[in-house]
Amino acid sequence: MYKQVVALDPDGKNGTTEYGRNKDKVSYTQYAEFNIGTGSMSARPPDPAPLLAFIKKYPDSQIVNDGYGNLSRFYGRQSSKEDATKFFEEYTKRFPNESMAYSSWVTRILFDKDPVDKGIELAQKSIELAPGRMAMTGYQNLARLYLLKGDKDKAVEAADQMMKAATAPPMAAQIYVDAGRPEKALAVYGPDYMSQNAKSGPALGRYAQFWAQQGTNLDSALVAAKTVTELTPNAYSSYTTLATVYQKMKNYTDALKAAEKALSLAPAQPPQIKEGIQKNIEMIKAAAADKK
Repeated sequence: MYKQVVALDPDGKNGTTEYGRNKDKVSYTQYAEFNIGTGSMSARPPDPAPLLAFIKKYPDSQIVNDGYGNLSRFYGRQSSKEDATKFFEEYTKRFPNESMAYSSWVTRILFDKDPVDKGIELAQKSIELAPGRMAMTGYQNLARLYLLKGDKDKAVEAADQMMKAATAPPMAAQIYVDAGRPEKALAVYGPDYMSQNAKSGPALGRYAQFWAQQGTNLDSALVAAKTVTELTPNAYSSYTTLATVYQKMKNYTDALKAAEKALSLAPAQPPQIKEGIQKNIEMIKAAAADKK
């Protein structure tokens, strides 16, 4: 239908509609071309050509900005580094006051792990332009870049600022752990956090998984995982989390019991769920045998 609109009014002279938070006036044709381009990005493989033609054709507006935003996800991971750099240079030049333009470029730099100094500059710019809580992502990116640079103190400072911008204990804790400051991680995402979220199964589950992944604070992670099974006794995921914590503690007897319980509760479809749990059961048995 969008293609029919373009065919009926290729020059966009037969009416306009409002678009976006600023209620920009855009022609029906422009809106149709935007949606055609956006749809092409959902193809397998994605085709950026129609959306690239769209942003080249039209002047700056919210709908064109959104076109860049949609393209940034493609150039953030799927294009060559050279093409990505060219795209993001254009994006930031065309929308120099948009925090998203800079932060999306930072995402690509983090993916490539280079150029780190340029990424730090861009992350700082995104923070300057981001309103309130939106600065949280900028600080998180800045911390990750400083970790890549090897400046752990600066990474910790960025994580501290992230917590001030918006409370994000898991993300800050990961940065603190990576920066070699486990005491700060425990301060924001340790037993006190667990106590404050004692009735929230999802929060406790994420907490247990996080510390199991780190291989530390496991006694607290175990309390959280056990509480999750009490709050949601019929959820297979509760027992997979419990099994994971027991595995990290090298308590393979209880890990096996939890994994077998998860298997009994898991749905038959999709089959990958039971298959994954069964593979984990075999891993637990192998680890138990090695321990002996």
